[in-house]
Parts: sequence; structure tokens; C-alpha cells
Amino acid sequence: MPRVIGKPLKRIIEDPPLITGKGRFVYDIDFRGTLYAVFVRSQYPHARIKSVKCPEKALCYTAKDLPDIIGLAKEEVIYQGQPIAVILAEDEYKARDLAEQVEVEYEPLPAVINVEDALKGNYKAKSDLNSNIVLEDNVEVGDINSAFKRAYKIIEAEVVNQRVIPSAMEPRGAVAYFDGRRLTVWSSTQTPFDLKKSLSELLGKYGVYDIRVIQPFVGGAFGSKIINYPEEFIVAYLAVVTGRPVKWFNTRSEDMMTTNHGRDMRLRFKAAFDSEGKLLGIEGTLIMDLGAPIMEIVRDSFGMATTAARLLIGRYKVEALKVKVLGVATNKTFIGAYRGAGRPEATYFIERILNLGARALGIDQFEIRERNIMDDVNYYKLPTGIVYDSGRYREMLRIAKPYYQELIKKRDELRAKGKLAGVGVAIVSEIASFGPWSTSKVKVLPNGRIQVITGTTPHGQGDATAFAQIAAEVFEVDVDKVDVLWGDTDLIADGDLTAGSRSITVGGSAVYEASRRLKEKLLRVVSEKLGVKPEEIEYRDGKFTHKQSQMSLADVAKEAINMGMLPEEEYSYVMNLYTSPYGIHMALVEVDRETGFVKILDYKGFDDVGVVVNPILAEGQVHGGALQGISQALYEETVYSPEGNLITSNFSDYVIPTAVEGVKVEWKSLALAKSDTPIGSKGIGELPTIAATPTILHAVEDAIGKNIYTMPIKPEIVLKLLTE
Repeated sequence: MPRVIGKPLKRIIEDPPLITGKGRFVYDIDFRGTLYAVFVRSQYPHARIKSVKCPEKALCYTAKDLPDIIGLAKEEVIYQGQPIAVILAEDEYKARDLAEQVEVEYEPLPAVINVEDALKGNYKAKSDLNSNIVLEDNVEVGDINSAFKRAYKIIEAEVVNQRVIPSAMEPRGAVAYFDGRRLTVWSSTQTPFDLKKSLSELLGKYGVYDIRVIQPFVGGAFGSKIINYPEEFIVAYLAVVTGRPVKWFNTRSEDMMTTNHGRDMRLRFKAAFDSEGKLLGIEGTLIMDLGAPIMEIVRDSFGMATTAARLLIGRYKVEALKVKVLGVATNKTFIGAYRGAGRPEATYFIERILNLGARALGIDQFEIRERNIMDDVNYYKLPTGIVYDSGRYREMLRIAKPYYQELIKKRDELRAKGKLAGVGVAIVSEIASFGPWSTSKVKVLPNGRIQVITGTTPHGQGDATAFAQIAAEVFEVDVDKVDVLWGDTDLIADGDLTAGSRSITVGGSAVYEASRRLKEKLLRVVSEKLGVKPEEIEYRDGKFTHKQSQMSLADVAKEAINMGMLPEEEYSYVMNLYTSPYGIHMALVEVDRETGFVKILDYKGFDDVGVVVNPILAEGQVHGGALQGISQALYEETVYSPEGNLITSNFSDYVIPTAVEGVKVEWKSLALAKSDTPIGSKGIGELPTIAATPTILHAVEDAIGKNIYTMPIKPEIVLKLLTE
């Protein structure tokens, strides 16, 4: 029986320094003699740079002063906020004053702001493009013509999964310190090891080979701090050039302009249903607005669109699929990963298709899912190439159905009172816990404490507490006997990142295997010390026992050193594929007839994420993740002016939920199917965000009795639909 795994423990590793104010973020890091960096950013979404004139005697650098790889715009800017120059000064305020004195002469070029204009191609988002369609893909399985010939009902629409801004609590920032030999960089990043490798590639040409990257506490990221940004390279490079510490930190508006945006996909489709509501086939075009065509970024981003197309079948039996995928360049901030990265869009599209089909056919939305759900799977490969590791979908629906019926009953009671009430439901299509690997080092210290060093990079999820639970489980000790370190490239040979709902499943498996192998190694030490066979030794509660002899972990750690063995084990856990968590979410909402505002009265989630290492952490992910998905459905909207200016560049204009809009989520872990990893978990971080957006939209649609094709569902849109 597990003694620690599965227990709802508080975040004993992360929370004490945060609660007591001892946690250090990038902005808290200061050195005497620091130079503050402020970036001069493009005022235009698209323009030629004719000249850049710096203030006299200012430490000012433009693209001609820096290596090309660093990323300052040189001849042409392609999105508003793109960095053009950087100013260094002894204090931040002086640096900002000097930055305002930098004179940039622009030749404005036509800006391509919306997808329709981009597809017409009258103007290019970058001068050297042949077309604004910069990437393409095709996904085709089954006989689509046969599917549509047999259709009883064909529905046709365009559904939009709008552009959102990740809006982490902490904007991006970095500090670099060079002592003449070693460069140390502190960055608000999800990928310190990747940043170190990139800096080594850049600065090795200048004789800087000893580089350390530290990820301090990070105030959120959601995928937006995965890529290496130009500012991180520039701050590091200038610390070497000037011999002074260099510090940079974005303002909120800078961050909203220049940190990658998310989503921005639309699907124009036709879907064929038979008379019983079975989905026969989908044909359409999936268009992704990639934003500014910085190709080294958008090539990766386009993978989210191709993933969405291949996941478009969802968890349903669909005979035929034909989707053209277009990656379109515009003069907006480039798109990157944002919580779910392709899976939210795929789920949104297929769930919208099912709901629109249900409404057209007069079938209950839960029932149409029962009719289309695929059979239970065990490493089932979809015709599109996506693999689901395991799933018991009909059992999931059986468990959830009474709760759905309860919500319908509440809805009908509200309607009887004259209220506009509706129920929504959605099934999640998710693949998570990607490889290729995660690393961990586990030590037994001379005092007997266990130290876990993880190559993953937690930034608020509570992963360190879960890692402590995993190590404590293997060593059969209390979890407070385990310390966890992370986010420092000096601590472990190599590492990866926290993203894709992978940390507990892949990173936790590395912790498990390193712990298990270390315990076996220490068993051999005891065997040699006592002169007995390993199988004669019993291990229990942190002690090795043989007849009357007993050695604690501290004893064995000291003895290992005397025998020429280090009491530690480093391990890289290789993930051969990925996992496929799944779930069904449902909500009850009320729409105010007079104002159009939506109130969420009840929200329920039923997810199969395999083994849950810590229910408190999992529920925290569900509550936060569901609110993010709800926020996309109801509040968040990225707005550009026709000229390409970002209008929603602060929290006065870009609406995100506060505690007032927070929703209590009733969540149930189904635990119907485990992964094949040593932990048995599947990943939870992205699933609630993926589920919540279509769930809420379906509930509003049910409440007002009208089809909805755009988001967010603003009060004015609701009122307009009610009066049509």
C-alpha cells in the first residue's frame, strides 16, 4: 500500500519561502554596479528602419553593434514592440529616459492584421515573403466523399478559437553577471537548460564557455516562457561586453506586446451526420494566424495547428477526415505555446461540431456523445497517426451521466422560474507528458536526509512537493525528510522543461527510478559491509536490517564513501511516446436577460489522469486551469486596431478574471486507466483548461437557444443574439 503517494499534502517545499517573503524572483536580484537595460521597441507593426540615432555618450546598442543571432530588428520591423535598440544606464529610470531619446526613422509599410487580408495577399507581412501562407499541411483519412453522400444532415460553419495573451503574473526578465570567467544568468524562464545551450552556442565564439543559468521563483508562464527571447541573449552578451551586471525587466505593456500570444485558430468546416447523430466525416480548412513570421519560432508554433488537425477526431468514431492546414503570417505578435498548445483548439473544434450537430438534429448533447464515443482503447493509433495509450470512455460517461441529469433538472427548475439557464458538456481530447526524457539526481546526505535534484523546471505547480512524495515512497520515510532542488544548470548534468503536463509523469518517473536504483546501490553497500547476500537484508522505514545488525540511511551514506561509491544516483527517464489523459466536464449557467452577463452556477469535472500523486496539487491545477478556460470563453480578447496597434496592452483593456469571477469546481479523479510509467500518472495541468472553454460556450448556447460561433461571449454579443 502506498504510504505517501496519493496523500493530499500541502506544498511543504515551495510555500514556506513564498509565504514568508523569502522567495527570490528575477526582479529581486541586485548587484552593486548593475546596469539597467531598457529596450527601444517598434512603434509600428510593419516598417522599414531607415536609421537609429542614439543619445550622445549613452550606452546604446543597435543591431549593427550586436551579433545577428541576438535578434534585434535590423532593416525591417514586423510587429509592434519588436526590439530595435537597447539602452544601458545606472538606474532604471535614467535608462527609460534615455530610451525615449533614441530617434528611429521609419518608413511605414502596409500592415497585414487580419487573416482575410493575409489570405488575399495584397500586402505581405514581411517584404521577402512570396506569400503570407508560410506553412501548409494536409490531413486526410478515410473516404470523405462517401461519408458526405451517406449524410442525413450536413452542417457548415466557421468556428474561431480566438487569440489570447498568456498574462503571467510576473512579466519576463533576466539578470546577467560576468566575473571575467563565468557568466551567470538568472531568467524568468521555463527552460534554463535550453537557454544555457543557446548562450553557449552564441558566446562560445567570444571565448565564454563557463555558463550557468538559474531559474529563480517564476510567477507563472503557461508556455509563454519556453522559447529563448532576444532580450535574454542581449542581456547576457552585454554583461560580457561591459563587464558589469546587466538587469532587464518588462513592463506589463511590453510583456503583452512581445511575449508570445496563444491560440488564434479557426476552422471552416462541413460535417456529415447520419439520422442517428453519428458523425460520419469532417471536411474543412484550419487556419492559424501565426503572427509575425519569425520562422524559427513559427515553424514550431505551426506544429500546434497540425496537432489540432490530427486530434480533430477527438475521442469519437469518425470514419473520414479531410483538413487543409494553413499557417498564415500577419503583423501581430508571434504565436507560441499556451496551456494546451493545439489540444485546446482541437477539442474546441470537435466539441463545437458535435454540439452544432446535436442542435441541428434535435439530439441531447450528452446523448450525441454517447452515440459517437469510441470504444475502450489500449495503445490505439488513430488513422491520423495520434496514439491514445489507454482509455475507458464508456465507463467515464456512465459515471458522469447522473451528474449531467442532475444539472439538467436544476436547469429546468430555473427555467420554470423564467430564468435563462443552460447546461454545457465537453469531452477532452488531450495528449500529454511528452518526451524525449527527464532527468533526476537523488542523494542520501551524511545526515540521512534525501536530496532530490530534478532536471524539470517547476514554476508554481507544486511539483517539488510531489517529487518529495515519490522519493519518500521509495525510501519509506516521511516526506519532511526529503529536500528538492531545481532550476539551476549547475545542479545536474542536463535537464528539460516543465510544460505539456509532463513534470510529474516524466520527471516524477525519473525521480522514482533514480531513487529505486540508489536504494539498490545502498543495499549492495550494506551487503558488502556485513558480508551477507543482498537478499538476506530487509529494508523498512529507512533502515537496512540483517538479524541483529541495523544501518540507517545516514550510516550507509557514510560507509558508501569509504567504499569508493557516492551515495547518489542520476537517471534520465526516457519517454517512448506520450500519455492520453481524458475527461468530461459540464457546467450550469444563468444568463441575465437585461445585461447579457453569464453567471456560472455549477461546474463539474470528471478526469482520468491515471495515478494522482497529490490530490491537493491536482485539484489546484483543475481549479486554476478551469478558470483559464472559462476566461477564454467569457472574457479574454486580444484586440488590434486596423493599423496594427495592440489596444489590449494592459489589464484595464485586456480582461482576465479576478477572485470575484472564480468558480468552485467539483472534481473527481476517475483513475480508470494508468500510464505505463513507473508513476502511472498521465498529466493534469492542461486538461481543465482544454475542457472548460467549450463547456461554458455550450452552456450559454443552451441557455439562449442560439448558435454561437465566436469568443469571448461578451454581454453585448449575448444581447444581440437574444434580440435577433
